[in-house]
Amino acid sequence: MYGTLSYQMLEAAEGAHKEGFNFRHALSELAAYQAEHPDFAAGVGIWMAVGTILLVFGLIIFLFSEIKAVLVCRDQDFRKGLVDAGYMTPSAAGIADLEMKESRSMTPRPYLSVGGMMLINLGLSCVLYPICDILDIIDLPAVPCFLVLTLGSFFGAFCITTFWLAVVWSCTRPWAALAFLIISVSGQMLVPTANIILVVLWMVIAFGGGYFYFKYLPEQYALSGDERPPWVQDVGDYTISLDASEWGEAAKISYENAADDVKSAVPTEVTSLMGGGKDKDK
Repeated sequence: MYGTLSYQMLEAAEGAHKEGFNFRHALSELAAYQAEHPDFAAGVGIWMAVGTILLVFGLIIFLFSEIKAVLVCRDQDFRKGLVDAGYMTPSAAGIADLEMKESRSMTPRPYLSVGGMMLINLGLSCVLYPICDILDIIDLPAVPCFLVLTLGSFFGAFCITTFWLAVVWSCTRPWAALAFLIISVSGQMLVPTANIILVVLWMVIAFGGGYFYFKYLPEQYALSGDERPPWVQDVGDYTISLDASEWGEAAKISYENAADDVKSAVPTEVTSLMGGGKDKDK
């Protein structure tokens, strides 16, 4: 905590607790504590600012990774459509090299996506941390601070990432996006209630339903050899290796991908400007 409560504030908090929670009394306690500890608000602001920066940074990394995966997936779906329509053969020149390059470019995806999720989780933990002090100040220990920081930030980060997964993948995997959306919306509705029955219900929906749809069903169709129905869709694998060499390879490929993206974007603008200048001189 940023400081200790005075004897008078403890007496007032105890009386308020006996009478029941009073919102106006809680505000007066918080204002009195702030007056006695002027640096309290600044500390809360710092925690929230750091948490927001981490959250935004993690979300940017996560979206960058997932959007790149969506673009690769769309290209593969387009080629598959050409093959199915008879306009191209699977053994066409350059296709094998292109698929190998795409597979290599997706190597860092699990590390970037999961790393982004962890940063979002850490950012929410920083944002929620001051709540523990505020609950202590107003003498309202609703839940242990450890649960607020761990479960609260984890469930919050999970709902945020599943929502953005639904948004990003909606253009190419609509059924999978709908599954992500159901998980996110149900979590945002049931988890804040802090009702243990509703939270357990959501966990069954989120983790049990997600495992059944994204893991169990695709594996069953793969084992049986039957063609998967259109509504059974997946969004790739998020498995992370514990091998340090693979981490290094993923970091190297991430740098190469970023460099290639920059090189492919900058020369186009420079070339167009140079071409316009030449035309103007003529």
